[in-house]
Amino acid sequence: MKTINIRVSDKAAEIFLSLNEQEKDRLSQLFNELVKDKRTLLQVMDDMSQQAKSKGLTPEILEKLLKGE
Repeated sequence: MKTINIRVSDKAAEIFLSLNEQEKDRLSQLFNELVKDKRTLLQVMDDMSQQAKSKGLTPEILEKLLKGE
């Protein structure tokens, strides 16, 4: 794997720097998926949504997770 530099907002940089290594690895995997075969962000998000649904994630569970419950 290679390391690259990309420009992000100050807020995105702050959030990224606060992530633990496992979270950073997940974000790296997401980025790899995004650029693989020049897929669009929406295509990647659709795939992620389908995977989450197949693993039992519901909109209600997601809302609770996002609220930190």
